[in-house]
Amino acid sequence: MGTVFAAPAAAGDGGPWPEGFWQQSGGTAVWVLGIFAVAVFIGLVRLGSGLLRRHRGNRLLPVVVCEDRGLLGGPGNGHRGNGGGPGGPDHESAATAELAAYITEHMAADALGPNVLTPGSGTTIGPDPAPETASSPHGWVDVMKRLAFFRPRAYHVMLHRLSTGDQPARFSVRILYMPKNTVVAATLMEGREAEPGASDRDRREADRELYERIACYCTVKILADPRSQDRIPRWESWGDDPDAYLLYRLGTKAQEDALAANKRRDVGGERAGHERALRHFEEAAALVPGNLTVRLHQAGVRELMGQFPGVTDPGDHIRQAVEIYTYCVQLWPEHIETAYRLSIARAEESRHPAHRDERASRREPGSREHLDLLLGRLSRRAILRRYARTLLPGRRNLGERRYWRQWWAMERPRPSLRTRRRSFRGAVRIASAAEVLRANGSPPPGELRTAFRDVAREVTGGWARWSRLWGGPDWGMRRLLYADHHSGADHVGGDTHSRAGISGSAPRHRGSNRAAAGYLVNYNAACFLSLALATRPPAGSAAWTDDEWREDCARAAVVQLNTSLRVTRSQFSAAWAERDTDLCPLFTGRLGGGPVTAWGEIGRNWARFTGIDVTEEAAAAQP
Repeated sequence: MGTVFAAPAAAGDGGPWPEGFWQQSGGTAVWVLGIFAVAVFIGLVRLGSGLLRRHRGNRLLPVVVCEDRGLLGGPGNGHRGNGGGPGGPDHESAATAELAAYITEHMAADALGPNVLTPGSGTTIGPDPAPETASSPHGWVDVMKRLAFFRPRAYHVMLHRLSTGDQPARFSVRILYMPKNTVVAATLMEGREAEPGASDRDRREADRELYERIACYCTVKILADPRSQDRIPRWESWGDDPDAYLLYRLGTKAQEDALAANKRRDVGGERAGHERALRHFEEAAALVPGNLTVRLHQAGVRELMGQFPGVTDPGDHIRQAVEIYTYCVQLWPEHIETAYRLSIARAEESRHPAHRDERASRREPGSREHLDLLLGRLSRRAILRRYARTLLPGRRNLGERRYWRQWWAMERPRPSLRTRRRSFRGAVRIASAAEVLRANGSPPPGELRTAFRDVAREVTGGWARWSRLWGGPDWGMRRLLYADHHSGADHVGGDTHSRAGISGSAPRHRGSNRAAAGYLVNYNAACFLSLALATRPPAGSAAWTDDEWREDCARAAVVQLNTSLRVTRSQFSAAWAERDTDLCPLFTGRLGGGPVTAWGEIGRNWARFTGIDVTEEAAAAQP
């Protein structure tokens, strides 16, 4: 006979437990069951925490900048995070905190992406400094949290000043991978010794140079770690040489100096800044020739120098930019933004007859051919195929997977119902329409109507886009142009036309107020309308005079520029727009070097509003 158990009883009895179980065990069973329930709960929470960490594992790991208190026998867990927290009054601790703050600022600026780039060239990925600290758990609540949650993986940059007094600054730098406490890199860095009698400013400058070297060293070593290499696209790799990244940073600072000179209207200082930036980018490209971040900056400065007034041979700069883009497209054919910049540089090259004829003799494809190929690469099937390749075991790259997934992200403001892929395709279509005007200053009426129709289709939002099906051949011009054209009617006269500058465009002829089409779409549309200033109204359309046509085109271009500024994260750069030859007729109010016209004040006034130089000297220097 086995042990006799009591039958399941009603509430208040022993239930499934043996008779007298609770009386015999006392409180021990309660504690055992409680501990078991807590262990199950911790296991479930830890499982969810692990799944969440795996879901977020395609991002770059955060970086925690700390003062290394445990290097020379101090308390090992007492470091401070990101230069904050209470510190000692000694000079060494203050200098280490200053260095930690500088590195945090350095990495935060890189995480925001480059701030000086050509339109449509994309952004890069940099380390993300996280404002978190590492410390030992205190109390049972912290212990339970450590048990229930996976400790976040991060890189800890440990800093310790070794020099004292007036000695040259000397720091120990250790990069640890946490929570495994694995050493990723370690080094000692010493600043240059100040000259006898050097001022405090010179000493500060020497410290800043050392801080910049340390920040670049930390960035490159973190990105070169195998745990990070899988999280960035291959075309953003910096190798293992911090000097390349240091030269790149010097180049971006030179570009910022050039922008500051542009704001001061110092043409000589602006040109010198761009030349210095170009020199740094070329030196960096020699160390990391396959890095697209450096190459895009290098070619972008070449493009800008090719449009700079007073340059001896602007066509040579454009030709070198085309060469850089061509080799980058051959090296990284999957990078879409580089192919787009190649097509735009090809269009700019066509303005210089010598280089255009040389390209034609070599039978190289022009801008229109490159844009047509780019439209195919932006198809849904092509992007999905590229994304699927990153899922294969031999091609796994979380950074490139994130790159291809972002093409399906919605443009801001949300919900815009237009993905980044759709917006970029619209910008490419508008660039192709602008090439019709650029290649032929007076295109046939049919081609001109088709070009306006293609542009209007991309910048028009909402249900109004479908009105093109019954709007007739002039639908594109009526949707884009800024005056008082209603449903295909003729122009109603000079008095009503003059009131358009006061009342603004009618709602039915206005583009999307939410700027949902994307910054690049509206910027390219403004370039198209600026090029349309050199054309004449097509025969058989509304009764425009030449001046009325150009006035409408100028106002419509200003509308598109305003819409591009309304985008939440607009990359509009007044310094770039000032040198953009497509916008030159709009901002200068001139056609072919002629005098400033009456309609020219529309674009000139908007240029002054945005800080673009429209002085007579600058207008005369424009091609």
